[in-house]
Amino acid sequence: MNKLFYVFAFIFVVNQSVAQWVSPGTGQSYTLETLCTAAPSAVQNTSSNQYDILQSITISAGDTLTLESTAEMVHVSIGVVWTVRGTMRTADRTQPLLIQGDYFEVRFEDATQSRLSHLHVRYCQGINLINSEVVIDSCEFDHFSNNVISYMNCSPTIQNSYFHDNQTCAIQSALNSDGCPAILNNVLYNNVLANTNNPQINIGPGTTDTIRIIGNLIEGVASNMSGGIGISNMFGFSQLVTHVLVKDNVVKNNRYGYTQNGSLISSELFDNQFIDNNLEVNPNNGGSGVSIYGNTTCTAKLRRNLITGNLWGVTAIQVPLLDMGTAEDPGYNVLYNNGNGGVEYELYNNTSNCIDAIGNYWGCDNDAAAEDVIFHWNDNTSYGLVYFQPINVIEPEILSFAFLAEYNEFAFPLMPMDYYGTFSENGDSILVNMAGLAQYGTQLLPSITCPMGVSVTPAPLEPQNFVESSVVYTATTPHQSSRSYVVCVDFTCDVPDNVLTKINLVPNPVTQGFFMLDNPTESELEWRIFSTNGQCVMHGDAQPGTNRIAAKTLTPGTYLVYIQKGNSFVTKKLIIR
Repeated sequence: MNKLFYVFAFIFVVNQSVAQWVSPGTGQSYTLETLCTAAPSAVQNTSSNQYDILQSITISAGDTLTLESTAEMVHVSIGVVWTVRGTMRTADRTQPLLIQGDYFEVRFEDATQSRLSHLHVRYCQGINLINSEVVIDSCEFDHFSNNVISYMNCSPTIQNSYFHDNQTCAIQSALNSDGCPAILNNVLYNNVLANTNNPQINIGPGTTDTIRIIGNLIEGVASNMSGGIGISNMFGFSQLVTHVLVKDNVVKNNRYGYTQNGSLISSELFDNQFIDNNLEVNPNNGGSGVSIYGNTTCTAKLRRNLITGNLWGVTAIQVPLLDMGTAEDPGYNVLYNNGNGGVEYELYNNTSNCIDAIGNYWGCDNDAAAEDVIFHWNDNTSYGLVYFQPINVIEPEILSFAFLAEYNEFAFPLMPMDYYGTFSENGDSILVNMAGLAQYGTQLLPSITCPMGVSVTPAPLEPQNFVESSVVYTATTPHQSSRSYVVCVDFTCDVPDNVLTKINLVPNPVTQGFFMLDNPTESELEWRIFSTNGQCVMHGDAQPGTNRIAAKTLTPGTYLVYIQKGNSFVTKKLIIR
């Protein structure tokens, strides 16, 4: 279970063997093209929109380099150090600028207002950020020989970027520095190919702000030593509490998912998925979905996480304080199928502290079975108790069923809208109205949502033929409780007539608890309001003329209003604020 990893102190050495060009620091602005004139021995235009950097260059404090939108490729020679002490930006562009070379280095030192976007950087030694609040957005980084982005005494923003096939970490901080990066919506895939004992995101002490790791996909492939996310304050370099928010990430196929090591760390892990982090060959050395290792100032709060397929589910080591759910604030974590050596370990309390873990799902539907997969005082009296009752039991439910235009564009390139299923009163059947669209019904890809941990067959986004017959979907929990739903698609209902398309809902958004539905026909209309998960939350009739509809019971959000006249219908979007 002990999964030590290493955050190294950085030693930055400038390669002095290559000639250098340094800008004057007098407020000059450059592009790659103008650098060819200002520094002809360092930067050359080799062909249309392509450049070579032959010597080390420095953009001094006060000067600016803008990578113009017309540039297509930059080749950087071996040994070159590209230093920015002023500002470097990329102009707006639709295609990435390729920067590659022979393991050159990029350094930002006390740089200001620098923003890199739409770059594809390859075969680089590393990008080092020192006292520089750089924003990195929508970039790609691959085949780096060292850490891709290393930072010291700064808090960069790294978002919407793709890190893959690099030798060591994608993002790493120095052990003897601090910073609170924002790492948002990136894809990290197949890094740490040198097979060193490091996670793909390797972070040291923070500052008074919060380290944010949100919305990332972190997947390992080839390295059985590569972890997912590591947070460390092992040697007391910082006396501040490091605050960490880890939210909405998917971390899978690594040596471990998330590990926290040391003291003065306070983390919140919300709504993540830690899946199949089981590449460690010796379970005693790793393989946890989540591991919290440290003293009583090392704390972690876990809520609504999916933790499955790891060698251990959650492990607490030494004497940290772990909160997985209280009576007032249940955990709603879903843990199942974590184990090794033929034994299931959903939570292993290897500390003398008691752990609150109330309101979680443990892969079973009763307390006795949950006790069997939790290791604590009842198994070894030298360890603390785990308070896990009452447990949370998930049900085999389909919460929503829809055909979304974005996933059906290949089978149905002109789908005019998203089509949501409506549930029958007993909930065992789902009806989707797709008037006049039967010619597309043989290859529809449904989007299906279920409670976390519940699987469904046939699988979501698996094409099905809904023309010839209904399709039966079965939802199944890890403890093998199941429920079937019959899904029917009605292609016969008429398309909206011109009168129905003129119906308006005002005001929209709704801010005062009601809206008006104007019925332009001479007959009664039926209306129903559906939440985005397909549940009917209100219904009624609309008489000819203006109808006032109370909406005070609806919580803020987006709804679909289904309005029907005979076999004709129209769907309107309604926003409640």
